[in-house]
Amino acid sequence: MSTLNLLDEKIYGNALNLIPALGPVNLTKLLNYCGGFLKAWNADGQDYFNAGISPKTVDKIITDKQKINPEQSFAETTRRQIEILLISEKSYPQLLKEIIPAPPLLYVRGNKKVLNSLTVAVVGTRKISSYGTMACEEITLGLTNSGMTIVSGLAYGADAVALQTVVDNRGKGIAVLASDLNDTSIAPRSNFNLAQKILEKGCLVSEYPLGYSVQKQNFPIRNRIISGLSLGTLVVEADIESGALITANYSLEQNREVFAIPGSIFSPTSRGTNQLIKSGAKVVTSANDILEELNLDTEIVEAQTNNIEITEIESKILELLSKIPIHIDEIIKSAQVNPAIISANLTLLEIKGRIKNLGGAKYVKIR
Repeated sequence: MSTLNLLDEKIYGNALNLIPALGPVNLTKLLNYCGGFLKAWNADGQDYFNAGISPKTVDKIITDKQKINPEQSFAETTRRQIEILLISEKSYPQLLKEIIPAPPLLYVRGNKKVLNSLTVAVVGTRKISSYGTMACEEITLGLTNSGMTIVSGLAYGADAVALQTVVDNRGKGIAVLASDLNDTSIAPRSNFNLAQKILEKGCLVSEYPLGYSVQKQNFPIRNRIISGLSLGTLVVEADIESGALITANYSLEQNREVFAIPGSIFSPTSRGTNQLIKSGAKVVTSANDILEELNLDTEIVEAQTNNIEITEIESKILELLSKIPIHIDEIIKSAQVNPAIISANLTLLEIKGRIKNLGGAKYVKIR
């Protein structure tokens, strides 16, 4: 396809995608029947009927086409540095082509090359616990340091923890949105800065054109893209009703791997993950579990510890800490050192990236 023809296909593919009555299934029908988006745009009602589109939808297509300026809409998209990838292009993610229904066109901001890299989805509850946060950070860090690209949504909780871990460690992330990719549509707004950091090495992805803000019904539809972009999906924490389980189910339907982190039988946010494990999901306690299951010959590079020298008292504190949260009072009691000195050295260790304050005066060792 020539550059000019490709441009036309993107202009008119985007224009058709602006018609609310059309979704990925009907767009694919039009594309297959007409042989291209330009031809589909110029087709008449009878062609749409012949393509398998319902009469009601055909009426809406004909009506809405009159309200759309294809060239202007495409110009607005490119002005916002949003690129359109057609399913026929080599740069379109190969894994995503395999799912049904695959988006006939995809909107991308950032580094589109990561769409065809080694990818794993990390998803979970918005109400992530301190245990879930630690587990998510630990395993995402291992995957990131192994060179994997992390795919997730941009929601509160597990999504944000996973992608924040990626950007903090200069990794590659893909955030799949349930809205268009314009800055004003990025939600929740508290993750706006995270989205901008993802763009430095990774990308933002959506199947929605400009003008589509976040709608509740978009999230389950969006989840098939998260799993579709990935070799497998890791569920960190999830209740029985969690949207993360929808992503896991899509992953199974797409013949991809499903991984789950086990949790307490008393925790509501572990009911979904524990159920996944009972149903056959791979138990994950480290990044290596995922790499081995995917048969990836990828060596995990342990995170580099800070080269700043550790003092004797800091070393003593590190010996008392583990991945299990411990209160500062217990540290003081065990170390038998002045509380002010313990407090000061805990702060220094946190600055050096060796420990983390979980809040409530509870600490864990990171590395």
